[in-house]
Amino acid sequence: MVLGRLRLGAASRGVLAITSGTLVGQIIVAVATPFLSRMYPPEAFGAFSTVLAVASAIGPATALKFDSAILLPKKEADARNLLGLAILSTTVVAVLSGIVMAFLGPVLLPGMTDAIPFAALWIGALILTTGLFTSLVQAALRSKSYGLVGWRSAIQSIGTTVAQLSFGLLGPSPSGLLGGALLGRLLGFGALARSLRPLLAARGGASMRQLAHTYWRSPVVLAPSSLLNALGSQLPLILLSAWFGAGAAGQLGMAQRLVFLPAALIGAALAQVFGAEIAQRLRDGAGSSRALYLRATWRISAVAVPMCTLILVLSPWALPWILGADWEASGYLAQGMAISASVSLIVSPLSQVYTVHQSVASLAIDASRVALILGAGAIALALGLGVVETVWVIYGAQVVNYIATWLYGLRIVSRKVSHASRDQDLPEQELPLA
Repeated sequence: MVLGRLRLGAASRGVLAITSGTLVGQIIVAVATPFLSRMYPPEAFGAFSTVLAVASAIGPATALKFDSAILLPKKEADARNLLGLAILSTTVVAVLSGIVMAFLGPVLLPGMTDAIPFAALWIGALILTTGLFTSLVQAALRSKSYGLVGWRSAIQSIGTTVAQLSFGLLGPSPSGLLGGALLGRLLGFGALARSLRPLLAARGGASMRQLAHTYWRSPVVLAPSSLLNALGSQLPLILLSAWFGAGAAGQLGMAQRLVFLPAALIGAALAQVFGAEIAQRLRDGAGSSRALYLRATWRISAVAVPMCTLILVLSPWALPWILGADWEASGYLAQGMAISASVSLIVSPLSQVYTVHQSVASLAIDASRVALILGAGAIALALGLGVVETVWVIYGAQVVNYIATWLYGLRIVSRKVSHASRDQDLPEQELPLA
């Protein structure tokens, strides 16, 4: 088995609860996809995917990472005020993002704004709900409500799927897909409401200004890194939408939905387990984790390589058969993503070493990913390449970044742990949390 001898220890039940809910949510999305693809045309799905990509690129950093700091204070009152600071940051960033997209959207993404009335408003709403959601999740994790955190993913997926199918029966438009996504997130809020009681009952605590000064690394260091990481994931679809229109973006978005499903299903669990094992070795002063890093690489490769082969061989005929005749191009786009998706399955879990070792190199890695994608896209555009060729070039650039990420990660774990670092407290990102 891929997880093999990678141990999780005392946190296993929490990780299992979180991962199980996430897996169920992803399975629901996968089962619903063939129905949605026959209900909504590629152009509608492309406009929806573009809005979702823009919101997802900004969303993880919307709270300026004050949400991550909610886990740290000893006093419940301080944690409550940090939650308030995260919600305030989220609201301001969401409003500003909506205003910016109202001006830039028609220029940069005309296909999206033509297909979706008030696209900037949808983007602002999705960014707002994303930031609020991540903040509430951290509050739930602080109260150790692992079951709520895990199963809110399943509840959100069920709500989104039912709503999108229902709206599709009324009229298959991008607004129906967006409305379903927004409704699903609102249902997720309800699932997390119980976990807020300990925080809401707290009184006093440091002011938001004092907390912003104490946790200044969140907006200054963590937020830019999170923004770059999310942008790197969403940039290919945004570029394709800008250059080739909503139809091409829809084909890519649907291919992404299925090709990256194994990474979503397996990668999250692997990241939790590997990160916890690396953190345990660091606490124990066990020295180099090089052997563990290499062993995990080979074991995950045993899944990734066959997955890549299957996608390359089967996707041109399998995806149109699964999705419907309108989605023939998605099979060829899936081939262009196959190597990147498979390498990502290997590298993403192992990249936990950057967090555990508090390596500032993660910021450079994320920035280089964005730069490589933009550079590759510019070359493809200058050469006049078609949609399929452009996807191969862009995702090829991602592979280069993944290889660099893996190599530097190997360098990190190959170093001996100093005696001083053994006594340091682990940062909040090391916790085996979603």
